[in-house]
Amino acid sequence: MRSVTKNIIIFSLLAFFLFSNCSSSTDDQRVRLIPIIHGEFRCIGTEPDLTQLGLQPQQSNGRPNQPNDHHIFKADDNRWHLWACVRGTKVGRILCHWQADSLMQSPWVFTGEIIRADKSYGESLVEWKGQEFIQSPYVVKDNGRYFMFYGGYDCGLNPWGEPLDPAENYNHAEKQICLMTSNDGLNWKRHRNENGFSRLFYGPGAARDECVVKFGDTWYIYYCGHHNWDRRCGAIYVRTSDDLIHWSDWHIAHYDKDSENRKWLPESPVVIYKKGYYYLFRTHGLKSGCWVYRSDNPFNFGQGDVSEYFVTHLPGVIAPEIITDDAGNEYITTITDGE
Repeated sequence: MRSVTKNIIIFSLLAFFLFSNCSSSTDDQRVRLIPIIHGEFRCIGTEPDLTQLGLQPQQSNGRPNQPNDHHIFKADDNRWHLWACVRGTKVGRILCHWQADSLMQSPWVFTGEIIRADKSYGESLVEWKGQEFIQSPYVVKDNGRYFMFYGGYDCGLNPWGEPLDPAENYNHAEKQICLMTSNDGLNWKRHRNENGFSRLFYGPGAARDECVVKFGDTWYIYYCGHHNWDRRCGAIYVRTSDDLIHWSDWHIAHYDKDSENRKWLPESPVVIYKKGYYYLFRTHGLKSGCWVYRSDNPFNFGQGDVSEYFVTHLPGVIAPEIITDDAGNEYITTITDGE
């Protein structure tokens, strides 16, 4: 499947090996590892045909219906499920659903189930060129309940929480992280906050591409935004929670000076824990691949000069997710063909 030309989601085994040049001291139980992709990629989510839903674009400057940021999880039906942001549709960005009986199935089945932005829940209130936006789904399970986090895009507020006229330039509105919940991982219902919106929080800047993980008794949400509200200066932020609903204020977890003056970078963070260290995977441009950083502090993967945190570079991996199967094997995804 490596010769495909469409924008698809594929995955391959991700192995962690001891990096001998960075071995720990004898009295330190932490082990510094380096991730290496081991094995072949295979297609799991192809560009969906949205004709029957009336959302197939008649004309497109680029490729229509491109799967982008995504997440994979196992639901109560014992099947694997993939939800992905699909861009370039007739109405803008939507969420689409695929499923499979096993991770090895190729390709997975597009179910025809979609989720669109809902303005009645405060989503995508300021549209860009008349397009609605809903993006970057991420699912976790806690106490028998599933939580789907997603980017609800413009929330109609400026950085100080003041309402904006939706007719104004969409860049003036803060972006938001929203939530749906499910009892089985199959049927989803939007969360409503005290104002009746699906919003959990917004900003700083274009909040999006969230990753939600639990370390100890605390949930962490890593996501992208804009440093000092400058859209040419991106950063990765982190908040914490005890219940997945109420979140702390933001902290900068990773700020790379090499991202300055490059809109939307960095993007698509994923954080995992391995043998005493936290590993941050993040994209730095559509063609530059995935960059990996390591830290003993989940709140800090470097500020400005991040070279001392750098571990490795994974070429051909864009907007990755890391999935663990029932046997404990780890896989990494990408939205390219793996080249």
